[in-house]
Amino acid sequence: MITHYSTYRIGRVLLASLFVISGIFKIIGFAGTVGYFGSLGLPLPTLAVLATILVEVGGGLLLMTGRGVRPVSLVIALFTVGATLSAHHFWTLEGAAAQGQMIHFLKNVALIGALLLVSSIDPEAQPEQTR
Repeated sequence: MITHYSTYRIGRVLLASLFVISGIFKIIGFAGTVGYFGSLGLPLPTLAVLATILVEVGGGLLLMTGRGVRPVSLVIALFTVGATLSAHHFWTLEGAAAQGQMIHFLKNVALIGALLLVSSIDPEAQPEQTR
């Protein structure tokens, strides 16, 4: 039987993987990502992409490996709030474009919730014993 601590670790790794993979794709397509960030009206898009990669890859790897889980999950949650409000403004669109952006918006809201849950769990607590 899997303990709650084990499911916590598995869930944390799966959650972090989304950010790590997303950050790696931003590295691979760096110029395109800078252009996209610029099209969103973000100031200093190159710097914004570098900061995004740092949070996604760096923070994601820390979260994945269990280092600094509480503060890292809060930083990633705050980052995700900013990214969500900057990139997924479904309320300005219509039709399928609005629906697609609303799905991304709501997905990010769920990720923020998951990150807040992760930040509320004490990773130093003793694993629950199974019977």
